[in-house]
Amino acid sequence: MIEQHLRNIVISGFGNTIRKENDLVTITTKDGEKIYFSPHEVEQVIIAGESSITSGVVRLLLENGTDLVFIEHKPTNFFARVIRNDYNMITDLWRRQITMSKDRRIEIAKEILNCAIYNKIRVLQSLAKNISIDFSKEIGYLDNRREDLTSETDDEGLMGIEGNATRRYFDALKRIIPKELGFEKRERHPPRDPVNSMLSYGYTVLRSRVEYGLMRAGLNPFEGILHVAYRGRPVLSFDLMEEFRQPIVDRVVITMIMQKQVAKNDFDLREDMCYMSDGLRKRFLEALYSRFEVVYIFHDEKLSFLDIIFEQAKILANAIKNDEKYDGFRYR
Repeated sequence: MIEQHLRNIVISGFGNTIRKENDLVTITTKDGEKIYFSPHEVEQVIIAGESSITSGVVRLLLENGTDLVFIEHKPTNFFARVIRNDYNMITDLWRRQITMSKDRRIEIAKEILNCAIYNKIRVLQSLAKNISIDFSKEIGYLDNRREDLTSETDDEGLMGIEGNATRRYFDALKRIIPKELGFEKRERHPPRDPVNSMLSYGYTVLRSRVEYGLMRAGLNPFEGILHVAYRGRPVLSFDLMEEFRQPIVDRVVITMIMQKQVAKNDFDLREDMCYMSDGLRKRFLEALYSRFEVVYIFHDEKLSFLDIIFEQAKILANAIKNDEKYDGFRYR
């Protein structure tokens, strides 16, 4: 299955062959269908599944600055990105990240979490308005957690607030999700029900875009602000993702469920985890990438959510580089 969405191409499924023909990339499916594209016209290529790709394609994509990412929806949640060997790994901005004081890091982390909780509230407020359900208790609880952030001074306390807010948010969503989908709570490793399966897959795609934005902004994705305990992982991606989970991924998942575009038989429930069918994955990716391209007013400009992610990464970079106040993304 091959999905092309303006600046992105997703190649999923099995048996695809990806080769270079002159200055074009050719994708041949297992059924013999051929699709051509120019790396000049594509910002990111995601390979999800088992495909064969030649070194010529990898070189062509890297030479043209096209982001190449491999993901797989398995219990290990495999994720990899191809980076040029001449990529500047040590910069003044990276040094600023590494030498940031604890107080400064906590200050930025509080703003990230404040935005993340606020965006959860906005989703619940929108649902309450559209389907006439009372989320006032949950919204009040989340507002209180935002207030708790002001007096917190350490990582463990902040993560505790984040965890409590997330649990209460998903408890609220549970009230509107059909029982047949078996959703009880947010489960990440591995997702064992249809809703968690969609969320995890969507967050993996979102992470690929956030990490790319951070790298474009000159930041080190492995030097975190909030998720500092996740050593050896691109923790800054998880940090900035917090501001975009609800407006992008959750919005798509909730909309598809509420519009009855998702049913239990769209999934393969196995012992290790819950897998989306090829047909649902195709529909989900179409909806998700369409959401990335939705235009939103950001600092008095009309930008797609994808561009807002990139701009927010620049705002974070400038805040770290110039020791400025960081203003996160709040979904209005």
